[in-house]
Amino acid sequence: MTTPLKEWSEETILSMIKDRVQESLELDYKECPAIFPLTDKKKIELSKDVSAFANSAGGRIIYGIKENGHIPSEIDTGFDPNALSKERLEQTINSNIHPRINELIIKQIELVTTNPGHVLYVVSIPQATTRAPHQAADKRYYKRFNFESVAMEDYEIRDILRRATTPDLHFNFSLAGKEPVPIEFSQDQPFSEEIDMSITVENRAEEAASYAVMDVFIDSALKLSNFAGLKMTDNVFLSSEDDQKIAVTQLSQNWAIPAKMPIFKGTKFRITDTPIKLAIPKEHADSEIMYYTCVWQIRSPGMINNGSFIFVLKNNCLTLTKL
Repeated sequence: MTTPLKEWSEETILSMIKDRVQESLELDYKECPAIFPLTDKKKIELSKDVSAFANSAGGRIIYGIKENGHIPSEIDTGFDPNALSKERLEQTINSNIHPRINELIIKQIELVTTNPGHVLYVVSIPQATTRAPHQAADKRYYKRFNFESVAMEDYEIRDILRRATTPDLHFNFSLAGKEPVPIEFSQDQPFSEEIDMSITVENRAEEAASYAVMDVFIDSALKLSNFAGLKMTDNVFLSSEDDQKIAVTQLSQNWAIPAKMPIFKGTKFRITDTPIKLAIPKEHADSEIMYYTCVWQIRSPGMINNGSFIFVLKNNCLTLTKL
């Protein structure tokens, strides 16, 4: 969901339900009874869920959505804003989580068509950095894991404490044009027309990154070009969860000053001056659906971050899906 939170509306929520947008590390759906009426027990659960997002990667909790198997099914009855206001919800969160989470935003969404006069609430939670970790009302620390808020181990708490003194680097991937991107194939060419992919690195922590080792592993079925500034290594294999070997192409870069600028919080840098070009094998044209793996890792003093997503080819159109 790339729409800015301030632009969210009932239509946005209905679109998420229609598109079956699944819960994830950064998204959770809660029915109305999860926080209303606001009993002491529910205040504790609220503090656990919100603090878990802050202690993990941040994200959004939508209160007022029914789900089935982590897939949204319908909008719940909604909240009467006179019985549970946005201000009361915010005050409850702030008074039950310590230290208080900076830059937390609550968006009230009017249910104009599904239940006029009622609302639902979207709680947008930033990843904690300088004030991490955040403690819930039961005096414990939580994280997001497998769609749930689970208690953190001692070493995990120590890792979060280091966020204030270490960078927190992440990659962002994007395809040229609005997704899904149409893929064009020529009769006499073994690969499709090239499309552009940009990779940017950002720092989510206060501590600037002066040095980093960056690796991207892209399914070797895809043809890559125009990656000047990156070192390419062929014939690399990754192991999947079922111990299958996946052939990938490795793109690497060492980011270091003074050749590169320090990566400060709030800044984003492309890892190549121009977009990377990728192309799809001709034999995959008109396939019902094809998946291509991409995994990344960034190492900097005091931190190692990684992530993964897949390219999805369907009806000769390509999209990126985060895992």
